[in-house]
Amino acid sequence: MEIKYNYLINKKTILLYGEIHKNGELYTFVIDGEDMFLVAMPPVKLIDRSLMSYGSNFKGALKSSQLLLGKKRKMYPIKIDGSLDIWVFPTKSYKNENCVWFALNHVKNTQPRGVKFTKICLSNGHTIEIVMKESAFRNKCRQTEELKEIIINNTKISENFLTEPKKGLMIVEKKGSYKCKTVGRVKVIKSN
Repeated sequence: MEIKYNYLINKKTILLYGEIHKNGELYTFVIDGEDMFLVAMPPVKLIDRSLMSYGSNFKGALKSSQLLLGKKRKMYPIKIDGSLDIWVFPTKSYKNENCVWFALNHVKNTQPRGVKFTKICLSNGHTIEIVMKESAFRNKCRQTEELKEIIINNTKISENFLTEPKKGLMIVEKKGSYKCKTVGRVKVIKSN
């Protein structure tokens, strides 16, 4: 199997999980579109590296999810990049080597396989069976959708629009302090 050393989670990333390589190190198995390969680093490190490339990090993304969804939950989903619509969620604790991370937009359908197993149908015709009740897996999807909705709504609230021109302030630093004065008509940007 091909091993990559410089890979970032992207819109085509369908899932990833830890796999012990023959050298004894934890690598990440990735399905990206129709391709599958190993990335020479553990899953959390790959997620962290990807997040840093998009302007965040694992610790910050996890803390953000906890704040937005509430601390009563476990195994939080993570926003990799909202503008690229990349939202991932774990099946187990991220510290567990057997944790599978799914990209929300690539989960197409689920089917129960007995009491404890679930078959997940993914983009590009891929399927995977995991040890997890279907209801628990669907709950993970809903939790990720909830995080996505909260972040999108928070972004919409802060969207700005132009209103009628109004007087504004000009702030000038003079001798180590700031002085404010009213200026002519300027365009003011208001929040929704």
